[in-house]
Amino acid sequence: MFAKRRFYFIIIIILFLISTVAVALFFGVRSGASITATPRPGHWATPFQRKGLPNLHQVTPTLYRGAQPTAAGMRRLRAMGVKTVLNLRSFNSDREELGDTGLAYEHISMKAWHPEREDIIRFLQVTTDKNRTPVFVHCQHGADRTGLMCAVYRVAVCNWTKAEAIREMRQGRFGHHVIWSNLAKFIEDLDIDAIKQQAGIEAAGLRQSVPSAPQAHQ
Repeated sequence: MFAKRRFYFIIIIILFLISTVAVALFFGVRSGASITATPRPGHWATPFQRKGLPNLHQVTPTLYRGAQPTAAGMRRLRAMGVKTVLNLRSFNSDREELGDTGLAYEHISMKAWHPEREDIIRFLQVTTDKNRTPVFVHCQHGADRTGLMCAVYRVAVCNWTKAEAIREMRQGRFGHHVIWSNLAKFIEDLDIDAIKQQAGIEAAGLRQSVPSAPQAHQ
């Protein structure tokens, strides 16, 4: 009897997982179609094609984002003038890919399903340190964890609204996965003033050096 109940329980779990993935894929395709049909705002991160640097975009003059770089990609980052590589992956180090490039390295072990306030603060400290910028930030795909961090940067440093930053994160063609709906809620719930204070950001000075969102999106 116990074995039979266990069997049914496993079947229910499997069906639930299949339906969850199917819904995510369905809405992901619909979202992708909508994004393709909508012109991409010019003030969003600028895409670049560079070998070894998949999903590469320039967020501001001092911040780049992308997916996991190769060793050749790290050398290109150095040639582009990047000073620091910031890795958001949980278990993978960039030490081998960095080699002898001379790039500074930061590793914030981050989980898409449970972002931490402390991770946000550390990210902002690194990306607003003039001695360490320009910074290149990445996770595995350059979409979700990277997207969250860049969205917070948009609000805390570029003076964007949360709504506009979330829109870029979701619709900026970075490959954002709709299953991570918690990321937008995390941004909405953030006390940005407290985060900036803890990160030691001098907001007024920083905002002069990075592009802000157009007035229509404020």
